[in-house]
Amino acid sequence: MKRLWIAAGLLVMLLLASLGNAYYARELTGGMTDRLGEALTLAQAERWEEAEALTRQVYRDWERHHTYFHTTMRHSDTDQVLRAFRAVMEYLAIKEMDQYAAANADLVTQLELLAEMEQPSFVNVF
Repeated sequence: MKRLWIAAGLLVMLLLASLGNAYYARELTGGMTDRLGEALTLAQAERWEEAEALTRQVYRDWERHHTYFHTTMRHSDTDQVLRAFRAVMEYLAIKEMDQYAAANADLVTQLELLAEMEQPSFVNVF
């Protein structure tokens, strides 16, 4: 009977760790996507330098959590986010609104998908 309780306790700990990871991923990427949305609004108002500074800040946050993302998520997905960041930065540098808006939307989508993959849902479990 004691082994059953130990196994149940370990299972509960793993479930709590998984839920904690899902929450943390959603909070991290949610903050990033919100600021990228602000950067898009700044660019639309022709405030390119501020948009670039805000996007660089988001990229620094991404880099600061690099170990977490590479430890808990698929490398191909995190590499896709890195490529999207680079595209966004290039379009910001040349101030090409249409291309920047599309690249920014792609980056936001990639970040949202990272968080979504960690959420406990029927699609992710089965």
